[in-house]
Amino acid sequence: MKRYWCIKLLIYLSFLVLLAGVLRLGWVRGGYYRQQARDNKVTETLILANRGQIVDRKGRLLVRSQEIEGVKRRQYLYGDALGAITGYVGKADSDELKYGVCGGKKLNNLSLIGRGGIEESMECQLLGTDGKKLTETDAKGRLVRELGTYPAVAGREVELSIDAYWQDKMYQLLTGRKAAAIVSEVGTGKILVLATSPSFDPNVFAYEPDTVRIKNYLEDKNGLPMMNRVVGAKYHPGSVFKLAVAVAGLEEGAINESTTFEDTGVIRVGEYSYNNWLWTKRGTTDGMVDIVKAIKRSNDIFFYRLGETLGSEKIKKWATKFGMGVKTGVEIPAEVEGLVPDARWKEKTTGEKWFLGNTYHLSIGQGDVSVSPLQINLETSVIANNGRKCQMSILKNSESKCESLGISSKTINIVKAGMVEACLRGGTAWPLFNFKTKLACKTGTAEVGDGTKDTHAWLTAFAPAENPQIVITVLVERGGEGSDIAAPIVGDFLKEWFEEPNTVVPRYPTKTEN
Repeated sequence: MKRYWCIKLLIYLSFLVLLAGVLRLGWVRGGYYRQQARDNKVTETLILANRGQIVDRKGRLLVRSQEIEGVKRRQYLYGDALGAITGYVGKADSDELKYGVCGGKKLNNLSLIGRGGIEESMECQLLGTDGKKLTETDAKGRLVRELGTYPAVAGREVELSIDAYWQDKMYQLLTGRKAAAIVSEVGTGKILVLATSPSFDPNVFAYEPDTVRIKNYLEDKNGLPMMNRVVGAKYHPGSVFKLAVAVAGLEEGAINESTTFEDTGVIRVGEYSYNNWLWTKRGTTDGMVDIVKAIKRSNDIFFYRLGETLGSEKIKKWATKFGMGVKTGVEIPAEVEGLVPDARWKEKTTGEKWFLGNTYHLSIGQGDVSVSPLQINLETSVIANNGRKCQMSILKNSESKCESLGISSKTINIVKAGMVEACLRGGTAWPLFNFKTKLACKTGTAEVGDGTKDTHAWLTAFAPAENPQIVITVLVERGGEGSDIAAPIVGDFLKEWFEEPNTVVPRYPTKTEN
């Protein structure tokens, strides 16, 4: 019995001790511990997500993100050779911080957002999701415990259809000129090369920031290195426009393969004269000319007469079908539409009527007609694709979408024959005469129309002529004649493409050569 009461007493005493401790902690020391809890705080540390990598069609790394002194930097491994394609990244602006991007995705002050090129157009794929680490620290900043980590999720990789090797090759060929070049894949519309010169090095914006170089880029109103001449500039096409006019004439029944017009050197309409280039240059003519010879010799008189027979509305109809005067839809921001004028446009814009002279100018790609170099590559690819127009794309895995324009195989073969002749002796593209691979091409020399004698130099081609692999288009802004200036660039590229190292691509000697 005594033992029972001893145990009971111990239980009561233990309870009293426990109660005293609770009262001490809750009442006596409660304020102290509440203050300690208030002094402790949860710290949120941002974990920045990497943007997705950008790679070329063969998996070569073009753009990547790196961990440099705690700051995310975006590195562009091919620099200015791909600057216009990749674009660059910059800090999010106030609207982006307020409203987010890609459907409201929240950003922070350290977020890098795409500006131009693929960085901008593929923002929602490249942009990762930032993570965070939660920790509890005391009033002195000492770690109390880790509460959890939400890891960052990197952006997704973007695969381009571009081939970095050939892109760099073409860019080197254009260096020192104001120029643009496109190489696309026949049958798919995939772009292998999209080069513009001069260009800019995107590393100065995001990898090794250089405010002086950035300022120079932005203030260069002559070279305009920040402009992508392939998609963002408009030019008079000159004679490369004749491919669409030739198809229009044949498909609309205005001419056939036997139709001839005499090259008189010049056509006079009242007080106005419209010359053939050969008459202007040498005072000679091509005699009787059919459609194949007209393409081969780029005979303006033939196309003046064809345009007069065909009419401007039908020229516009077919030029638009070929993709001129409208955006191609390529995945590069700031693409321009260009213009294929007609009577309604002229009257609305200038208040003047459309005259026969306007039709003559339109027939040879002059006057008010303007296109982007990419549109001329698309026009050429329609002939190479036997009358099918394929959606131009710079993404490797985008769906290839092609549509038939309803052009007869007879028409296609006639135009192809003229283009093949243009690359052979007697044609206009004399720097390409020595190739073993059969080429199909069209030269163009387009007057600028600003009162100067400057001309844009064009050459557009596909090869091999019988079973085309690629379509290549080169424009040299205010470069001179297409045959003299643009054709050698195309020739230098195709020499390596078709592995013809011994093929001579002639050119006129420069002023510094003997």
